Amino acid sequence: MRFRNIFIGIGSLLVVLILLLTDPDIALVQNLPFGSSTLTVLILLATSVLFVGVLHFSRKALLDYLDLAELFRKAKTTPEGSGLAIIGVGLICVSIAILIAAAAT
Repeated sequence: MRFRNIFIGIGSLLVVLILLLTDPDIALVQNLPFGSSTLTVLILLATSVLFVGVLHFSRKALLDYLDLAELFRKAKTTPEGSGLAIIGVGLICVSIAILIAAAAT
């Protein structure tokens, strides 16, 4: 098992736990004597773990027929191939990220 899978799995569980504990109905963050705004910013930053995990697994699910290791190994033979491979995967990741952001709001 790769570290990124463990990181995303455990990180996602921790973020969900944090989000449940800081639910506005419980008012745990609002009742803190100081530091509530800092804690809120840290919680918002921690939720990015969920988005990165969803983005990573979405890319893997949508491109299951594409072996990126082999693609980049072949693309490294020419500078143009390397650039086009990186740009292509980047465009796919950006489009998936836009869909995730649109669905989350």
